[in-house]
Amino acid sequence: MKQSFILLIGALFLLLSLPVHPAFAQRPAITPARTPAAIDSTRQTRSASDTIPPTVQRNGIKVGTSVLTDDATTSLDNQDTIQVTAKQEAAIHKIIPKKATLRSLMLPGLGQAYNRQYYKIPFIYVGFGVMGYLFVKYRGMAKEAAVGYSRLLYGDRATDGLFTIGQTFSAILDPALYPPILGAPITTKAQYIPVTEVTITVDPFAGKQVIFRTSANAKNAYDTFRRYRDLNLLLSGVLWAINIVEANVAAHLKTFDLTDDISMLVEPNVLPVPGMGFVPAVRVAFTFK
Repeated sequence: MKQSFILLIGALFLLLSLPVHPAFAQRPAITPARTPAAIDSTRQTRSASDTIPPTVQRNGIKVGTSVLTDDATTSLDNQDTIQVTAKQEAAIHKIIPKKATLRSLMLPGLGQAYNRQYYKIPFIYVGFGVMGYLFVKYRGMAKEAAVGYSRLLYGDRATDGLFTIGQTFSAILDPALYPPILGAPITTKAQYIPVTEVTITVDPFAGKQVIFRTSANAKNAYDTFRRYRDLNLLLSGVLWAINIVEANVAAHLKTFDLTDDISMLVEPNVLPVPGMGFVPAVRVAFTFK
């Protein structure tokens, strides 16, 4: 029994000492990838646009329902531009915002005429007409209120049929009827008659008049009409400035590019990625005018 156990131990030792056949060796589940070659990230990569088919290069890249074409090229199949001659180009009305601004500064509405927006000119002059009318009306009403205020405060000068008593004057007898009298001329002081009420116009359109019985109310009416008069003068200047700004803005809007070309170029490209080499990508370029 002891000899059999010793022989079994010896057989196991001999079996373990023998080399293992390659067919029975364990193989890795995944073959490791090769180490990529070193890439110079500073090297310029060439665009892959030369790999685009000629039809796509000519007609653009279709994204959804839109076709994006290069800004510097036009479609050879469906041309959407018309070539004009030098004479036709010279006859085209080219709008320059600076010229429109200077014309509106010189004369209201002239910049709108330069922009060929003639329908705006009547609105400008209607505004000037309304404010001019109100300026004249309120100026007359302010003068009327100033006279009424003066009458209520001081009264009217007393007069009779022969001479004005309200002024300092010299009373001289007719030398043909009376003999000369020695002495200084006879003088008198101005005399006033009190005024209890005055009528002042308060409506610039209907001409409505109101009776004022105190000088304070008349003075308040004068101050109000004077402010309205000055306000219309100020609004006229504001309207002139708006006319200048509107002509400038309209000229810029008329020269603004409203075409369908949004100056965007889409093309396939490749990008170097560390550890992965070159990967496919899409290049989108915007051009700001």
